[in-house]
Parts: sequence; structure tokens; C-alpha cells
Amino acid sequence: MKAVILAAGAARRLAPMINSTPKCLIKIRDKSLLEKQLDALQFYGIEETLIVVGYLKEQIIEKIGNRYKTMNISYVENPLFGSTNTVYSLWLAREYFANQDFLYFNADVLFHHSLIGRLLEAPHETAMGVEVKHCGEEEVKVIVDDKQRIRRIGKKINPADCLGEFVGIAKFGASLTADLINALKAVIDEGQQMSFFEAAVDRILDRHALYAVDISQIPVIEIDFPEDLERARQQIYPKIVNFNG
Repeated sequence: MKAVILAAGAARRLAPMINSTPKCLIKIRDKSLLEKQLDALQFYGIEETLIVVGYLKEQIIEKIGNRYKTMNISYVENPLFGSTNTVYSLWLAREYFANQDFLYFNADVLFHHSLIGRLLEAPHETAMGVEVKHCGEEEVKVIVDDKQRIRRIGKKINPADCLGEFVGIAKFGASLTADLINALKAVIDEGQQMSFFEAAVDRILDRHALYAVDISQIPVIEIDFPEDLERARQQIYPKIVNFNG
């Protein structure tokens, strides 16, 4: 099992709080978001991780290097980070995860490490962490059937029809990677390189079984706005420290 972490974005919505720092290197108490993610991967024995970098990439590479504890780290650069989104960043990583089981992460997610365990233990080849709740327009939402198989994923879905929010962490099985790569390319070729990678995932849901895994009881937050960062530091991190799940 490998891991892919997307950390190329410029995090404009957090400006001017982090103008000179990549979002993934924001510190939450003792360590950066990225280090906390790598610690969680290390906990579950993941030995190889690819980080897609772009904005202030030198800081990330200098901080993490090519080895983090016992984990091998490699990088791919998204030089178009200012005019593309996660669909393009994941496309750039395609040779790394093709025909491989892999864990997917948005680099701006703070979570208790047991979230990874929940996905790894799920009886499905592909599983996406979902917080079951009422969603707003901004969240990436999922619609599921009665077996929790995901039938739609994206932001532009009626919140009333949704199970909850995809939290930006998933386990993908090797069998779907060829179709996922083709879908990523199709979205980009259509001029939608500013789309989120879920636009490609949505295109393969009729051919591959992707399941929602309820991680609602596990402390987690994706940090997009200043208020998210404040909540991460003041509310979510203390819950992570005290979580016994």
C-alpha cells in the first residue's frame, strides 16, 4: 500500500495568514499538518509516500526530505498550481499509483490516525471517509445507496440528497486505477483542470464499487478558511489528543 498526498495549492483563502508558508506546513501545536499525516501513515506501516508539491515547494522538500522516519518520500511537481486543482495534481501522480492500491490525502486535513485504520479495515477495495451530517453548498458531498455504495460525489449535489461530506481521505483499489487515470485525463482534456479530483471519481462510479465509510466519530477537519484553522487548533486538536476510539 502506497500513499499520495496532494500539497500543491497556494491556499489563497487563508491569506494573509500564511503568505510565506505552504498550508501543509501550518503548525498545529507541536507539528505541521503534513508531519501529522506522515506520522499517521507511519503508524499503519506505510513505507512509501508521494507528495505532489507546487506552491513554495522548496519549503516542503527541505522540511520533509526524501525520508521521514522509516518512510521513503518522493515528490512530483505541479508547476501549474496557480491555474489547476486536485484533478490535475492527481493526474501528475498517475505513474506512481497506476495498478497499485493507494491511500489518498488532501494535505490540509487534520485527523486522528484511526481514520486511516478505519479505511484499511473496511471490507471494500475502495473506501472513502465520509462524515455523516447535513452539508452546505461548499462541501464535497456523497450520495449513497442502501449498501453505502457511492452513487454520486461532488460539490454540486443537492445537500438534501446526501449522506454527508467526503473528508479528503480515501483508500483506492488497484483495479480501478486505469479507469480513474482515464477519467482524470478526460476532465483535463475538457478544459476543467480547475476541477476537484472528485469530478473524475464521479465518472467511474457506474463501473467501480466505491463505498462510504462513516468516520463521524473520529475527530477530523479540512482547513480551508481562517475559521477552520482556529477551530482546528482550539477544538479539533484537543479532541484528537483525548480520542480513545
